[in-house]
Amino acid sequence: MLASSGALVLGASSAATASEKAVQQQVPVVYINEVATRGTGPAGAVQDYIEIANPSFARVPIGGLQLQAMVGQQVVTIPIPAGVVLGPRQVYTIANAAFTGCVPDQVFTENLAGNRAVKLVLGTAGGARVDAVVAGSHPARLSLHRVAFTGTSTDFVAAPRTPCVLDANAPSAS
Repeated sequence: MLASSGALVLGASSAATASEKAVQQQVPVVYINEVATRGTGPAGAVQDYIEIANPSFARVPIGGLQLQAMVGQQVVTIPIPAGVVLGPRQVYTIANAAFTGCVPDQVFTENLAGNRAVKLVLGTAGGARVDAVVAGSHPARLSLHRVAFTGTSTDFVAAPRTPCVLDANAPSAS
């Protein structure tokens, strides 16, 4: 499990302290931007995807980071290969291998349960946390989109899916 360093948790049961909220309200260099854990139709169970966004206007190396997805007792660790660089205002899409919404940058083979909360942690292999969220369930035709960094349930909103594309209203680096 990755160590904590001012992580944002959606739907946390306890209120963040003033200093934690100050850290959480800053847009990180890269962050978890969009989460979808199920789709519709016969292939709905494999329409899972997670986007990592670069809100800045500079190239950001993300190779060597890893994404952990935790659903109940299931833990899926997805290492991002060395050398991956995320371009300005771009997203890196990690999706189920059978995903049909776009051509993802990276795939995983596990199925994430769509009817349960998914804890996502983006960090280094050494344990430094870059971002973390707990994404609740959402309607099958929608995904959860990051709109803020307050450490509250209002940081994500359910909206139409936009895989492989940075949302026009995504938070930007200042």
